[in-house]
Amino acid sequence: MGGFRNVQGGSRLPAMDAVVDVYEHAVLAVRPRARYVVGHDARFLWLPIQALPEWLGDSVLRAVFNNHSSAIPAAAKKRQ
Repeated sequence: MGGFRNVQGGSRLPAMDAVVDVYEHAVLAVRPRARYVVGHDARFLWLPIQALPEWLGDSVLRAVFNNHSSAIPAAAKKRQ
């Protein structure tokens, strides 16, 4: 990996560097992972959840972050 870094030749922010490396792996890998975790805070949250089956982990995340209604655009919300 790190091809993007070699092409640019400049310096980037450390957080951006990790995101670009993970994105590059996801695009170029023969067998990409289903989920990628970037950052120490995300790893702290993800460690207990990754031990669960995928469907159960998704349910836990959905329950924890239930306030997703604001992230849905108004045009995509169901009309009542």
